[in-house]
Amino acid sequence: MPIQTDAASSNSLPKTNGMDFWNFIRAESDVNLLKLSGMAALSGFSNALLLAIINAAAQAAGAQQWPSTSLFVSFVVTILLFILSQRFILRISSTEIERMIGNLRARIAEKIRKADLLPIEGLGQSTIYAVVSRDTQTISQAAMPMIIAVQSAIMVLFIIIYIAYLNISAFVITSAMILLGILFHLRQREQLEKDLYEATVRENDFFTLLTHLLEGFKEVKLNTERSAELNKDLANLADSVVELKSKSGAAFASHFIFSQTTFYVLIGGIVFILPSLSEGTYTGTIMEITAAILFMIGPLSNLIGIIPLFSAANVAVTNIRSLEASLDELRRVAKDRGDLNVAPPSDFHAIRLSDIRFAYRDREGQPTFPIGSIELTIHKQEVLFVIGGNGSGKSTFLKLLTALYYPESGKIELDGHDPAEVGYASYRNLFSAIFSDYHLFDRLYGVHARDEEVNEKLRYMELENKTKFVNGRFVNQDLSTGQRKRLALIVSLLEDRPIYVFDEWAADQDPAFRKRFYTEILPNLRTEKKKTIIAATHDDLYFDVADRVLKMEDGGLSEVKR
Repeated sequence: MPIQTDAASSNSLPKTNGMDFWNFIRAESDVNLLKLSGMAALSGFSNALLLAIINAAAQAAGAQQWPSTSLFVSFVVTILLFILSQRFILRISSTEIERMIGNLRARIAEKIRKADLLPIEGLGQSTIYAVVSRDTQTISQAAMPMIIAVQSAIMVLFIIIYIAYLNISAFVITSAMILLGILFHLRQREQLEKDLYEATVRENDFFTLLTHLLEGFKEVKLNTERSAELNKDLANLADSVVELKSKSGAAFASHFIFSQTTFYVLIGGIVFILPSLSEGTYTGTIMEITAAILFMIGPLSNLIGIIPLFSAANVAVTNIRSLEASLDELRRVAKDRGDLNVAPPSDFHAIRLSDIRFAYRDREGQPTFPIGSIELTIHKQEVLFVIGGNGSGKSTFLKLLTALYYPESGKIELDGHDPAEVGYASYRNLFSAIFSDYHLFDRLYGVHARDEEVNEKLRYMELENKTKFVNGRFVNQDLSTGQRKRLALIVSLLEDRPIYVFDEWAADQDPAFRKRFYTEILPNLRTEKKKTIIAATHDDLYFDVADRVLKMEDGGLSEVKR
């Protein structure tokens, strides 16, 4: 089930059983949970035992007697048990939770890598970033307090047993008050988690708008009305998150006040009511019970304080599972099934597109911009130019050609074979592409080249004074758009693929370098390197460089007669 990115769809929290966090820990952890639970029990028991020892020592002091040596030895041994068990639990749990988070992030990245492009675009970067950063961090921050809360719960259990040993009536009163607090929490938990879930959805929407602000900063600065309206939406979402989190904070405050009141009522019941209920209850026993309850306030406060963290962790686990379920579904329907064959074919003669049709679709599945029918054959060592107005479908066509998008109907054939037979990964490895929305990595991932070879190409592209390639990375990427495209072209040339795809590459180049691209670089790729070239362009001055010029118009592709 995908995570909703529309605030209007955040009215319902996916069903949980209130134990999602612990189920997540059990599923993801390699630690022996039985051993960890045993150490937690030992830690809680040693805490409660310290109380009994201190009470016994206090009684001896009250009777003006020195505590026995055995009592003192027991005190020291119990403290050592507490220290050792605490150290084991905290060290193991802190290391293990970070290992789990690391594995989780790597697993999500792997699932993203294996998904198809179009559905990943639909899922949204802000949703993915929010889950991988915010929700995993929530789990990391909650883990240690949760472990301490488990120890506190065990300690409370042993203290209650100790109170039962002292006085059954006190045990009944204490258990009843704690049960009342648990019921109060359970009654409020679902609404608390719903508010937190809605807050995370609104935060996702806020991050989406923030991405628009950063990526469209030029457009925002050029239009004050657009800037004001975008700012209004950002402020409304920020206010909505504040309102929801304040609401959950107020609910937690009610929890805390109720719990503190419960403690005082409990102590009052022990002091004022217990003597009348339990015949023969002496002052010393009441003092011991009161001390036990006071000793229990600390761990009970830990348990109450963990409520918002526990709820937030449950919501974070729900978000993570939703994202993973979405990615698993994308992987299930992906046409690229993780081909073992990833090497490009040793040679090719022609790529044929027959009756290719494609359409972008809205949330209801209705087509918004159709492409096709496209009929085209691309021959080896051919240079094709694709022209057309902005929004005519050129970039979409290039993504269909490179199998980043899949046609809804029709077929693509590589020397008479379906890419599914060849292997989509293998087919895509025929291409080196620079799309209009290209991303420039600072390292040569997947490309093996010597520093001298890369720096030589930097000189050829007139970038030697702008950046250098040192120790496997470009030392500076703070370049103009045209310079960044030249850097992208260097990487593309180093890939040395049979087919080159350029999407408006020359649009941001100065006239001199634009001329070099069309009259020197492209002819050299074709004649010297034996490459095939498909370039989307508006530069009609250089149409003579191409063997054919194709025009995209209203989603259709036709050859321009020259």
